[in-house]
Amino acid sequence: MINPETKEPLVEFPTHFLFKVTGLNTEEFENDIVEILKQVDPKIDGSKIKRLMSKSDKYISLSIDVWVETQEDIDQVYALLKAEERVLWAL
Repeated sequence: MINPETKEPLVEFPTHFLFKVTGLNTEEFENDIVEILKQVDPKIDGSKIKRLMSKSDKYISLSIDVWVETQEDIDQVYALLKAEERVLWAL
């Protein structure tokens, strides 16, 4: 990611990058999302995943710290998450 005004990188690599992913609250959702992210960072620590439930418990938001080496790793994660139909949004 490049700052359009200064042309400087916004992120210095390698680094930890926090992804936030929201989807339907099912038993499989969290495990499947972690498996997707492990394609970029096989050492994801599941004990550090932050979970936030919607008021109705219908949706879950996961905050997951992923080690990325390059901007391409971030782009790959977003592409994989976009392809997962149960993901409502990812930041």
